[in-house]
Amino acid sequence: MIKAIIVDDEKLSRNTLKKLLEIYCPDVEVIAESDNVASATIQVMQLQPELVFLDVAMPGKNGIDFLKELDDIKFEVIFVTAHDKYILQAIRLAAVDYLQKPVDGQQLITAVSNAAKRIIQKSANYQVKTLLHNMQPKINQQEMQLCIPSLKGFQVVQVSDVIFCEAENTYTYIHFKDNKKTLASRPLMDYELLLEDSLFFRIHKSTLVNMKHIKEYQKGEGGFVTMTNGKQLEVSRRKKESFVTKMKEVFKY
Repeated sequence: MIKAIIVDDEKLSRNTLKKLLEIYCPDVEVIAESDNVASATIQVMQLQPELVFLDVAMPGKNGIDFLKELDDIKFEVIFVTAHDKYILQAIRLAAVDYLQKPVDGQQLITAVSNAAKRIIQKSANYQVKTLLHNMQPKINQQEMQLCIPSLKGFQVVQVSDVIFCEAENTYTYIHFKDNKKTLASRPLMDYELLLEDSLFFRIHKSTLVNMKHIKEYQKGEGGFVTMTNGKQLEVSRRKKESFVTKMKEVFKY
C-alpha cells in the first residue's frame, strides 16, 4: 500500500479524489487530508507519507509555498490543478505528474503508477527542486530546468543548454551546447509538446530545434539551419513555410 495525504482547500474535491482512488487505485491508502498548508506540514512530519496529492491554488499559502517550506522532501507529489498554462509548463518540465480538475480516472491511474515507480527510485527530491526552480518569479521559459528521464534515472538540465532534439525510434537524443548528448526514454513528440512554449520548433519529422541556437538558415527545397554547435540540420519542405513564419516572430526581421 502507498500511504498518501490529500491537500486541497475544497472539501468536495478531496472527497471526489478519495472516491476515485478507492475505485481506480485501491493500492493507495489515504491516511490524512488537509485544507491548508500549516496542517499539511504537520501531517507530513508526523505521518511520513509516500505520496501527497497537492492542490496548487489555495487561499493564503499555496501548494508551491508548502514545498518551499519543507527542509527535506521524502515523498512523491501529484499536483491537482485547474488550467494555468505557466504552472503546467513548469510542472511538465520537472517531470512531475499532475491532474487537472475535474480529475479523470485513467489519468489518475497513470499518475499513481508513475509515482509508484519514482517511490522505488527515490527521485522525488531533485524533481521537486527542479519544479521550485521553474516557479521562481519572472523566470522565462529558456531559464527553466528540464528533467530528462533515462534508462538509469533522471538528468536535470537548463532548457537554454539544449541545442536540438533528435528522434531515435521511441527515444530521443538530446544534444547540448557542450557537444554532449543524452538518450531520453521519451519520444520526440513528447518534447515537441513539452517545449512548445520555450522557442523550440520541429523542423523535420526527426528534429526539434531550439530557435535561440540557430545561427543561419539557408534556403532550398526545405532548406537547412546551422546551429551554434556547427551542426547543419535539414528543414523539411512541409515545415518550411511555418518555420520561416516562426523565425520572423522570434527574431523580428
